[in-house]
This record gives sequence, C-alpha cells and structure tokens, in this order.
Amino acid sequence: MSDQNAFGLLQQKRFVPLLGATALGAFNDNFFRYALVTLVAFGGMRIFGLERDLLVPIAASLFTLPIFLFSAIAGRLADKVDRTKIMRFAKFAEIWLMLIVAAGFFLEQAELLMIALFLMGIQSAFFSPAKNSALPTLLTANELVPANALLSGSLNVSVLLGIGLGTFLVTQSFGPEIVGVGLVFMAILGWLSMRQLPSAPASNPDMPLTINFIGETFRVLGFAVKNPDVLRPLLGAAWFWMLAASIITLMPIFTASVLGADESAVLLFSALFTVGAAIGAITCGTLSGKGDALGFSIAGAIGLVIFTTDLALYTWSNALVTEGAPLVNAVEFAQNSENWRILVDLGLAAISAGLFVVPLQAMAQRRAAPELRGRLLAAGGIINAATATMGQFSLAAIAVLNLPIQSAFLLIAGISLLVAIITTLRLRARKKKPLDSPS
Repeated sequence: MSDQNAFGLLQQKRFVPLLGATALGAFNDNFFRYALVTLVAFGGMRIFGLERDLLVPIAASLFTLPIFLFSAIAGRLADKVDRTKIMRFAKFAEIWLMLIVAAGFFLEQAELLMIALFLMGIQSAFFSPAKNSALPTLLTANELVPANALLSGSLNVSVLLGIGLGTFLVTQSFGPEIVGVGLVFMAILGWLSMRQLPSAPASNPDMPLTINFIGETFRVLGFAVKNPDVLRPLLGAAWFWMLAASIITLMPIFTASVLGADESAVLLFSALFTVGAAIGAITCGTLSGKGDALGFSIAGAIGLVIFTTDLALYTWSNALVTEGAPLVNAVEFAQNSENWRILVDLGLAAISAGLFVVPLQAMAQRRAAPELRGRLLAAGGIINAATATMGQFSLAAIAVLNLPIQSAFLLIAGISLLVAIITTLRLRARKKKPLDSPS
C-alpha cells in the first residue's frame, strides 16, 4: 500500500536527504521572492519607475526565464553525470547566491536583488532535472507516487513557511537584514543535507556535452514530442506550475486592491493554498495504491474549475482599493462572515491542485526511458517555465488592458476545464490497456 511505502521512505537514506534539500530550497526560493514581492506590493519599492502591477510579474519572470533557457543543457548533464553530484553542486552554488541576496538586502540595492533572482532561476534549472531523473534511479516504480506526494507535500509546507516568514520579517525593523542572514543559513543546511544522499549514477556517461542552449532546447523538446506517453503528463504538470506561479504572483495585488487587506491576509491566503495543496498531494499519495492515480488528476481539475470560478464571480463587484488606502488585517478579514466563502474557495482550490499534479509527475518519471530520462524530464522543466512565464505575463496583460484582476481566476478555470475534459477522454481510452501503456 502507498501509505506503507510513504512511511518506509521516511526511513530511507536514498530519499530523506533529497526530501530535506528540496524542502529547504523551496523555503529559500519563497522566503526571498515573497520578501521582495512584499516590498513591492506594500513597501513602495520601485525599480525603473514601474508600477507594482507590472513590476511583480516581471520580477517573477526573471526567475522562470533562466529555467526555460537552461533546462535542456541541465537535462543533458543529468544523463551524463551522477545526478547526486549535480544536486550537491547546485546546493553549494545556492549558498553563494544567498550571499548575493543578503548583500542586496543589507545595501538596499533592488537591482542586485533582481540579478540574484535571475541567478536563482539558473540554479533551479540545473537542480530540478537532476532531482526528477534521480528519483526513478533511487526508488522502485511503486514508490514513485508516494515519493512525489511526500515531496509535493513537504514542498508546499516549505513554501508556506517561506512565504509567511518572508512576508512578515521583511516589514519589521532590520527585517531585510534578518531575511538575508536566514537565506544563507538555510542554503548551508540544504547543502549539508544533500551531501548525505547516495550516488544516483548517470544513464549515458559517454554522451558529449554542449553549450548551445538554444539548439539543445529544440532537441530536448523534440525528444518529448517523439515520446507522447511522457509528454502528456508533462503538459498536465506544467499547467499546475503555471497555476502555482500565477497564484503566487497574483495574490498580493489581489489582496490589496480587490479585498482591501494587508500583508497579514496575504499570509493567511498563502497558508490556505499551500496547506491545501499539501493535503491534496498527501491524500493522493496515500489513497492511490500502486496505480498511476489519474482519476485524482481529473477530480483535481474539476475542483479547480468550480472553486476558482466561484472566487472570481463572488469578488467581481468589489470596488478597487486605491494604493495607500487603509487595509484590514487577517484577523479582521477572517472575522467578517462575508469573506468566509473566499477562504473556502481558496482552500478547496488548493486541495484540488494537490490532487491534480502528483499522479502526473510520477507517471512521467516512470515512463521516461532511462537513457533519455534526464532530458525528457528537463523538457518538463522547459514547459513548466514557459507556461509559468505565460501565466505571469497574462497577469501583466490583464493590468495593461485594465481588465478586472478576477479575470485571471476565470482564465485558470477555463484552462482547468479543458485539462479535465482531455484527461477524462484519455482515461476512458485506456481503460482496457495495461497500467503504463501510453495514455
């Protein structure tokens, strides 16, 4: 059973160090990014004179752009070099990146923080393909769903802690300096954790490397197109990351300008979303048995349609709150019974998102041929970055076109509906096929 597999994995040196390093990295990413976003949304930080509605998605895109550019080379490296060595190096590099971030906070240099955000994207571009291709090497096929559930659940908890501390600390006296020191400390812990992971040998060590990231990107995407049974779950997972990126980018502006609430309410909403996503992921990993659990993805997509649509329609008539106007805090917001429906929608949408992504991640890892695994899963990173960037720029387009912010939730609901229909049709088509036949 999957719950027994999950419990057993938490006692395994071939998994726990990776779980710890991934969770610490997710914490640091969001600790930094939300501290920066909070300074933009609530602290009046401006760069190049841009308003916050444009600056927030642009800053978010600085993180995803290098993932798009360099994931292909990273995937090729993950097929050539021991994946554990790659991840150790990436975590060591994170220490130096966090020192740059700390310098940016101490010196109050917003431009330095933006540069560091781009470099963090490069570091993530190399860590993720190595991590994803290492899992099928370190674990058995039956352990992949519970392992991905544990990773997803711990990641969401780490995201919550990062968002919470980043949002709260950066607004306090000496807050930016505390954030900087904390980032360096967590990076060191992540590197120490990764040093405990056993070797995850490369599948194609004789393959030559290349620095032609453009050509390699097209080559890697070509591999994915030629392997549609891997491409389909990668595309589904990419929708989840587009959703997550959009929510993270949208929430501070939505909270301030539509709901009239302050950064403590952003923390409350982020807690609902991340805990909900963790609950969805762990539920899927526990109940999935040894199957690929595609039915959970369908249920999750349907939930996203229902709850994001309701959130948009319920808040559609809210008058916009001008920048600088008084804002209510999280306690005042939660005490108002008119806002309970918003909280329920956010929580259930998050659980739906957690149910949706875990089966797709495990399916792609299991189906990818060992000799191409790093590059095929790197194609997923490229697609994730592209869709996340599309989501962030769609938010910028909504701001430029002066459309209601709630339009973003309707966009999420529309794409989720399309995903639910396609996934349902694929599941019906493969009912009589073996478990891992192409779907």
